[in-house]
Amino acid sequence: MSSKNKSLLTKGIGGIGAALLVLNGLIGAGIFALPAKMAAELGAFSPYIFLIFGALMLAIVWCFGQLATLYQETGGPVVYAQKGFGDAAAFQTGFIYYLARATAIAANMHVLLLYAGYVWPELNAGIGKSFAIIALTAALIVVNIVGLKAAMRSLDTISVLKLLPFVALIGVGYWQLDFSAAFTSTSTSVVPAFDTISAGALLTLYAFIGFETVVVTSGETNSPKKTIPRALMLTVSGIAIFYFCVQWLYWHTVGPAEPDSAPLIALANMIFGETGALIMTLTAVVSVAGNLLANMISTSRLTFSMAQQSLIPGKLGQKLGEIHTSFATPAVSISILGIFAGTMALSGSFVWLAISSVLARLVVYAVCVGVLMKAQRASLQGATLQSASSQSSMQQDNSENDAYFNGSAGAFASPVNLFRRLIPFVALAVCAWSIAQSSTNAWLFLLGELVVGALLYFFYFAPSNKESKG
Repeated sequence: MSSKNKSLLTKGIGGIGAALLVLNGLIGAGIFALPAKMAAELGAFSPYIFLIFGALMLAIVWCFGQLATLYQETGGPVVYAQKGFGDAAAFQTGFIYYLARATAIAANMHVLLLYAGYVWPELNAGIGKSFAIIALTAALIVVNIVGLKAAMRSLDTISVLKLLPFVALIGVGYWQLDFSAAFTSTSTSVVPAFDTISAGALLTLYAFIGFETVVVTSGETNSPKKTIPRALMLTVSGIAIFYFCVQWLYWHTVGPAEPDSAPLIALANMIFGETGALIMTLTAVVSVAGNLLANMISTSRLTFSMAQQSLIPGKLGQKLGEIHTSFATPAVSISILGIFAGTMALSGSFVWLAISSVLARLVVYAVCVGVLMKAQRASLQGATLQSASSQSSMQQDNSENDAYFNGSAGAFASPVNLFRRLIPFVALAVCAWSIAQSSTNAWLFLLGELVVGALLYFFYFAPSNKESKG
């Protein structure tokens, strides 16, 4: 089943598509609320925190890019965890990551309707809201099922509609700004205390969560070894600069005052008037829609990947691992994700899972960084063995890991390889620090999810795996 279905997946994601998956995975609802929070926490220093801690986040992003060069199968973190730590770790990683991503989809449905409610109030209350959630869920399912290319074309359109108002806001806003006064106020600003910076840094790091969307669809990406690392590093770097520009403009235009409405809508109102505020409100709707579509494209591939790895056994695994014969998409996985997320959105049950959503994703990041460190160590050992032996069979056995080092004699043979070995330690430290800031409630909910996942695996999935693999 596995090889047959994998061959039916279409390579419908190119370089631009990969970059747009990263962009829409990152830029959703958060940017519309973040500027005011950052200004309140850090004042005039708030724009620079995006550059400083964005650079630290790039260490994690780089690790995912390296993993994408080693493993090109659809599934991203699930595949990485399986390659590095086995089936049990892969199942737990997929389980908590799937819940986190599905929760984000349900939550963003509410956020989309909240912004849309400013223009059409009936969408944000009573039966109208329920019908809107059902219609939104159905649209996401249909667009994703009818084909990857159709979904990516929709994402292209949404991305253009999302970015143009931001370009106009930044361009006109900077043109109207009094730079002499802005630079004077910036030069007299004091760097905040470390505790204050830590609080702002956590908000900044949360703003970069979601970049990994693109690695989940590796199996449907053209030349993933080149496309995905480039898309990750360039897009995340560009978004860090974008966040800086927006925050700098916000601080020097609005200042520390708490706006009556969403911060960027208030900023657009100051620059363009009521028409600008309306356009930015609609931009918020489009922005969240892009985030929803990108999440649906990638998250539906998680259960498909788990089924392909026999981590979901029986008839359910067979269905989740199927590819639609006409559209070449994992239609069952897409439908189940849409129904699950839509049900959570209708019932409001996503609120409980949302408490641990960010923590779960940070833990998944740490697991993936650990996989890369293990792969690097294996490659170093293989390179050491090869230097001591000229047997061609040994060279062939270690070819996959040696490719990581581009044929060098070892990890410390050059400053470049030393740097490559050090980056994962930086990434793991960023993950550990971010995880340590999580609340007790988040830990309790995550531990509950892990217990449920362990019970599912050991009492149902693990015996089935042994039978299927025996």
